[in-house]
Amino acid sequence: MHTKFKILMLVRHGQSTGNVDQPTHDHASIPLTALGEEQAKKLSARIDVRPDLIVASSFRRAQQTAEPLREKFPDVPVEIWPDTAEFTYLSPARCQGTRRTERLPWVKAYWQKQDPRYCDGAGAETFYDLVTRARLVLQRVEERPEERVMLFSHGQFISCLLDIARHPYATDGERMAIFRSLPELENTGLVYLLLPQHE
Repeated sequence: MHTKFKILMLVRHGQSTGNVDQPTHDHASIPLTALGEEQAKKLSARIDVRPDLIVASSFRRAQQTAEPLREKFPDVPVEIWPDTAEFTYLSPARCQGTRRTERLPWVKAYWQKQDPRYCDGAGAETFYDLVTRARLVLQRVEERPEERVMLFSHGQFISCLLDIARHPYATDGERMAIFRSLPELENTGLVYLLLPQHE
């Protein structure tokens, strides 16, 4: 079987209201700030190579970030992949209406558990769930015919994709132990990942 490579371009969404400590009510509907919208426009302006496929997560802030590039390349197919959404590890019910700084003690407690199978409550994911999603997304991209795929997603999900690509044989426990120390992309940060393409 012949193997060639494709480029997966990973973009973290622009600055969102959650990033600047405004109250959030529904994790999926958090919008970009005015600065985030400007960041998305600047990102689109500096992308001069046409992607073969634009993918965005089902979360509003990722789709808003992708919009200027969609307008720049209107003939490029666009798909929404819900499984590229951000890692929701805290129970959405108790996070309703809270600010990022208010959630910090819960965040700290979650990561201190170091349990990949721990679930914080209804609607929350385990770390195992995140890794499973990320593996499936990488596999899907590898199997797609497009050679240049641009994915608009989220900081923790992108970190997980990159960690799996770099350390494919790490256990979930090993991955979780170092996960919070991985460098996080800035808003509208762009990373290129080379993946095999099987034919």
